[in-house]
Amino acid sequence: MNVARSPYNIEVDLTGVSGVTGSKVEVFLWNTGSQPASPQYTLSKLIPASDNLKMYYNISPYVREYFTFTNWQNVYNSYDTDISTNFKVNVVFKKYKKLTDGSYTLLSTSSALNFMDGFNYYMEGFNTISSTVFLSEGTYFYNHDSGQLNTVITNMAGTFDVDLAINDAIKYTNLSTGATHTVTATTAGIKTFSRVYLPNIAVGNKVEFLGGGSAVRWTGTFKAQCEPKYSPVAVDFINRYGSWARIFFQKAKTRNIEVKADSYKVNPSVLPYVPTSEGQVREFNKNGKETIKLNTGFVNDLYGEYIQELLLSEKVMLYDPQQKDGLAAAAYTPVIPKEKTLLKQKGINDGTINYTLSFDFAYDVISNVV
Repeated sequence: MNVARSPYNIEVDLTGVSGVTGSKVEVFLWNTGSQPASPQYTLSKLIPASDNLKMYYNISPYVREYFTFTNWQNVYNSYDTDISTNFKVNVVFKKYKKLTDGSYTLLSTSSALNFMDGFNYYMEGFNTISSTVFLSEGTYFYNHDSGQLNTVITNMAGTFDVDLAINDAIKYTNLSTGATHTVTATTAGIKTFSRVYLPNIAVGNKVEFLGGGSAVRWTGTFKAQCEPKYSPVAVDFINRYGSWARIFFQKAKTRNIEVKADSYKVNPSVLPYVPTSEGQVREFNKNGKETIKLNTGFVNDLYGEYIQELLLSEKVMLYDPQQKDGLAAAAYTPVIPKEKTLLKQKGINDGTINYTLSFDFAYDVISNVV
């Protein structure tokens, strides 16, 4: 799997080739179906110098145009389901050399590549994702209220995506009873799984990815928490792998609004003036921005890495069951994290760990869409 938020460079090396002046690359992009007959982009360059015949093309910005994230994590019993075709982009590229007469000769055609809208960390090197499970290993907490239906979004543990080969398996182990349930892949591809097998929802489970059905290659633990006092909030975001991930903020939350407006002074309607209700200053272009502040509640050391992925995400959605804003029911809300710095807490230093984050709602309070 390749990721599109980090550069993916195509090298055209014409070292030792005579009679060339440059190169071009044709890029074919599609989400579903078969490869298009014509390229979506054609990129070209001249050779840098007579003694430097290497040219590089970064195709990541073009790949990113083909992602659309419109499906949220609103499932609670999905196992081995194909991911949305809009979350993955198929790429084929052709490399050509340019001759002195201006014509092009095909050099090679790539095999089909898969891209997700994720990123590499610098120390990981060139663009690639080595993990076949698109969620960081570790322990996660989720909200579970036995008095609510499993179809309530803040009662759903969330999902994860995994790139499966035939006979790979996902194994669920109940954290209380030790009972197991295994789903074995009968078809290859990127699949979506619920983090918690539904019969385990009250307590949680361990999840293992079994390569070939036996070798443990990834482990995640998902633990249920019941919050008796506060109304938990679910925050979904596109993580470093280009998949949806979910973090629950279980504890106290506050909302505030910041109002801004332009103003001008007015002359009195009659002279000499008499103090009236007109005043001297009037406002226009008045609107507001709302912010919500959330607390995770007590979490483990690894949450610093999870929060880092959230802050680096370019697509963040929030679900607050108490937020309706005039709607008949609560809805997913696009938000933007306000924090630009993060202190990664450690239990050995900080004792109990709680993260407090603020989010700006990604729209004005008063609708002004033209």
